[in-house]
This record gives sequence, structure tokens and C-alpha cells, in this order.
Amino acid sequence: MQQRMIFGRYIEGNSWVHGLDPRAKTVAMLLFMTAVFMVNNYAGVLALLLFTLAVMKGSGIPLRYFIRAVKPLMFLLVFIFLFHLFYGAGGTQLLDVGAFKLYAGGLEKGVVSASRMLLFVMFAALLTFTTVPDRLAEGLGFLLRPLKAIRVPTDRLVLMLSISLRFIPTIFEEAERLWKSQVSRGLSFQGRPLSEKARLAIALLVPVTAGAFRRALGLADSMEARGYRLGAERTLLRALSWSRTDTLFLGSFLLPIAALGLL
Repeated sequence: MQQRMIFGRYIEGNSWVHGLDPRAKTVAMLLFMTAVFMVNNYAGVLALLLFTLAVMKGSGIPLRYFIRAVKPLMFLLVFIFLFHLFYGAGGTQLLDVGAFKLYAGGLEKGVVSASRMLLFVMFAALLTFTTVPDRLAEGLGFLLRPLKAIRVPTDRLVLMLSISLRFIPTIFEEAERLWKSQVSRGLSFQGRPLSEKARLAIALLVPVTAGAFRRALGLADSMEARGYRLGAERTLLRALSWSRTDTLFLGSFLLPIAALGLL
């Protein structure tokens, strides 16, 4: 499970995408989300997909890693597509078999909706693949700094994000260990009804959740023992540095937004 679940991990590399300022990549993510919500036809999907593939190519990370990041959500993507396909109406009728009627409008909505989710997951994976969790948290903390004026606890939010990103592989490692121990004791999902499979899966979630809370309490105690205090003034080990490449990278995300506005 741990080897199959790659989303949220950092993949070491020396590409220009890896070297970008985390603030640029975080703002680019927001611009990309805007572009994703603007997609409403096949042309928009194709344009944004080509743009995403170009950025992925620049990262130097093989495509198979992005496919592995999307795999756990394939069921959701298929569900979104089929829901719009069978319940969407409008446009030319493509098929009429008994109670099932398929329309071109439903097909387009299904493709667009599933593609929106796919593009968002792929770019989110790119963000985590090319950015160390600590640097990502530092960049987000810098962007949220103005919220301190209205007493938003940005330091706590950033700390929660940093710890959450670090705990993702640990939690899946523990889930894999529990799953293997149960399988070695004879647990099998084959031939069982769906309700019993769900009950067994929930039973596995209980010790995983308890283990996560136990690790969180241990981490909090160790941080307090080392003198960590929320709200204290801190410096960065590596100062954030904005370059012309970051500006060009961020500006490039205005191109798909402008193109989608014209489609």
C-alpha cells in the first residue's frame, strides 16, 4: 500500500520546476484551479491538458508517477463520468436502449467533469512531487502572513499542514502493516458481500486512527520537551528567494486562463 500510494511525496530532482520558489508554485496552484473551473468543453479540456503535460515534462518526473498518484481516485473519476453520462441531457441523442438514453450533452459534461478532477489531482501531485514539505509550508506561511492582521493563527495552520504532509507516508505504512498482519491471520475479502467488506475496512481504520493520534501526542510531547512554543519569532533555515523564472512561471498560468476565456 505504501508503495502504491505516492501522492503527497517529494521526488528528488534538479529540474527548473524543483528550483522554483514555493510561493510561486502555491500561487500557480490557485491560478490553475481557476483555469480548471473555467473549463466547460472539449477544447478547453484539451488546451489545459496540453499545458499541464508541458509543465509535467519540465519537472523531469516520469509520467508513471502521476498515473500512480491518480490511480486511487480512478473509481471516483469513473463514477463522475458515468453519473453525467447517464443523467445528463441536452444535445443530440446518441443512444436509446430501454430506460437508458445517452445524449451528447451528458457525454460532454461527463468528460469535462472527470477531466477537471483529473487535472487538479495531477497538478497537486506535481506540486508535492517537486516541493519539499517544509518549503511548501514556508511558502504558504509567507502568503498567509497578511491574515495575522485579523488575528488568524497562520502559524498553527502552517504547522498543521507541515505535520500532515509528513504523516501521510507514516499513516499508510502503518495501514499496510496492519493489513498484512490481518491477511496473515486469514482475512480475505474474496466472496464476501459488500456490506461485510465495508465493515472489515472500517474495523481496520480504527487501529490506524488510534495509531495516528498516538503518534500525534508523542510528537507534541517531544516538541514541547525541546522548547517549541507557538507564536514565538522564528527564522528560516533557507531564505525564500524570488527570481525572474518564478515570475515567468507564474505569468504563464495567465495564458490558459485567457485562452479558456475565449473558448
